Amino acid sequence: MAQNQFNDFPWMPFEEPSHEPQDHKRKEKKVSVPVLCSILCIAVALTVLLTYTMTAAAKRAEYSKKLQDQQTTIQSMQALLDQMSESSGLEKLELISMIFENYSYYAEQMDSEEMLDAVLKAYAAASGDDYAEYYTEEEYAALTADNVGNYVGVGISVVQTTLVVEGYEYQTFQVIAVYENAPAAAKDLRVGDHIYGVKKDGSYLTVAALGGYTAGLNAIRGEAGTDVEFVAFRKTENSYESKEFCITRAPFVSHSVSYTRADDDPTVGIVSIMQFDMTTPTQLKEAVNALLDDGVESFVFDVRNNPGGDLQSIKAVLTYFLEEGDVILSAVDRDGKIARSYYAEAMTLSGDYASCSVTRSEIGMYKDLDMVVLCNENTASAAEVFTATMRDYGKAEIVGTTTFGKGIMQTFLSLSSISYGNFDGYIKLTTYAYVTQCGIPYQDIGITPDVVEELSAEAQQYNIYLIPQAADNQLQAAIAALKN
Repeated sequence: MAQNQFNDFPWMPFEEPSHEPQDHKRKEKKVSVPVLCSILCIAVALTVLLTYTMTAAAKRAEYSKKLQDQQTTIQSMQALLDQMSESSGLEKLELISMIFENYSYYAEQMDSEEMLDAVLKAYAAASGDDYAEYYTEEEYAALTADNVGNYVGVGISVVQTTLVVEGYEYQTFQVIAVYENAPAAAKDLRVGDHIYGVKKDGSYLTVAALGGYTAGLNAIRGEAGTDVEFVAFRKTENSYESKEFCITRAPFVSHSVSYTRADDDPTVGIVSIMQFDMTTPTQLKEAVNALLDDGVESFVFDVRNNPGGDLQSIKAVLTYFLEEGDVILSAVDRDGKIARSYYAEAMTLSGDYASCSVTRSEIGMYKDLDMVVLCNENTASAAEVFTATMRDYGKAEIVGTTTFGKGIMQTFLSLSSISYGNFDGYIKLTTYAYVTQCGIPYQDIGITPDVVEELSAEAQQYNIYLIPQAADNQLQAAIAALKN
């Protein structure tokens, strides 16, 4: 490229020396006044015109520079847009990121990792898959810890309720379970207590003041070794008394299964399965065996309000009730083809799934029990697999109301394993529909019980977990079905 060259000194015109004698006198020329005035006017006009021309040129140059800068920015953005039209859209995200980084007033406050996580969560939410979610590494770790039943906290299960005490209405956490050997058990917190205030920064705040259900739970949760202080109402003979608790948080194992006997017939055992996680197979065996040892002859398996859970957990549980080789469920891909079937079989698992291992002697060990399954509109997913399989193999009569209707399977995909470590986090998405042994799908349909029994108005006055047996007409209908 040619370069502009500059002289060391500016070029200056010079006069050629005169060759006339020094003493030679030039002839004087006279200029009339009118001509002189004309010349002066022309000179002034030229000066004004030249000044205007130079000023206008400077302004045009300045404006042209701004236009050029803007055009450069537009062209760079357009280049990205042109690339996007030929690609997957990743460049579009880069373009948005570039705009925020270069033009946002808040650019210095932005955390690129948090913004990317938010984009991935929004992408999953907009996918049309109601069960699709993006999890960060930390969120996935917490989720899997919950799934294996390992928690840190005070060791209770609660439901959100409203309680009126002396004319005042409180949002509360009603305790529905206190786990054995958990910190709350040692402090005499009881089932039925209503937690209505949690201490924060030295003052008790109501559940509403804390920000509602989730924020209230987070205030009770915390790291092992730290204390939580709260106040709870406990029902007395005529009213409620307020009690203060200070509990040190610690690790504990949740209960996914609870059991008791029927009040009016001690030969009937009632086994409530709250969810299917890694604790369920072991706890179910403990419950059934304890009731059998106590003289129980027939069983109600209550899966009302059970949201489902893990495939290996439900597979292990159902293997206890089936013959070896019986189909538990089949996964159907989006083309309508069976991708895989799951059977009742012995299996040895390790790690978090070790508790879902099944020995050969455990296959079918409960297949001859006299039993009924009790379900409702909140029985979903793995709990529906349990209900449908017991029905399909003629193991139990089904009592209650039509189930939720979730007959699709989700899979977790690790981004780090797919991308060879370039990304982290996990995507959960729906990968299959599934059918039980009968082969009839129930997604968005649900399972209709053999005996339909709606929960009575009286029973609806109670929390589902705390309905007295005498007032629980659905439970009474299940017990009646056993006797028929």
